[in-house]
Amino acid sequence: MMSFFFTNVLVLLVLCLGISVNGFVPKSVLAPQTFAARRSSTTQVYNFFGEQERDSLTRDSEPEQFFSTNTDKMSDEEKLPIAIAGVAFITIPFIAGLIALYAAK
Repeated sequence: MMSFFFTNVLVLLVLCLGISVNGFVPKSVLAPQTFAARRSSTTQVYNFFGEQERDSLTRDSEPEQFFSTNTDKMSDEEKLPIAIAGVAFITIPFIAGLIALYAAK
């Protein structure tokens, strides 16, 4: 009786593993392509004045002022309250939870 149970479990385990491993099989080369795969990936992008747009935005192609935030312009003394507030907002819920757990005992 026990061997029958173990063989059924073993067959079920092998079947489940076979089904789950099937998801990692690469797709066939002969499979029909979808519409998105057949489209051309080269697209010309133009703005309103007929000029072609730049390929990408980089630090080299733009002035430095466009890549700095207001926080970057602040001194370290001005950033310190922001850092302390961030650490406080992260730690206060955990401290409150510990107090609540201790008070519940």
